[in-house]
Amino acid sequence: MLVGSEIPSPLLELLLDAGSRVTKLPSGKTAVSHAQRELFDAAIIVSTGEEMDLAETVFNLGDINGSMQVIIVAERGAPSEGAIPKHALVRFVPSAKVMTIRELKKQFALS
Repeated sequence: MLVGSEIPSPLLELLLDAGSRVTKLPSGKTAVSHAQRELFDAAIIVSTGEEMDLAETVFNLGDINGSMQVIIVAERGAPSEGAIPKHALVRFVPSAKVMTIRELKKQFALS
């Protein structure tokens, strides 16, 4: 699943080019609802909307399916336009992998 109201097109293209089946969901609340009804291998979270914050989304997804890999897409440096920097997310949500789009692309290239 790919979660966010504004998905960067390079991220969507990366997943599709890698042969992934992508279910786009607009918010964390919707992602949790879908995870309760359908099995997903991974959740890539870009944003979660206003109904549920990032930590709540990650923890709920983990409670529903502990084997689901959760990846948070973050900015590398200082926040711009509300983005949370990667170094802050690593401490805030230690149960999830935190990557930039560039790092995620490298990870797919290694697979």
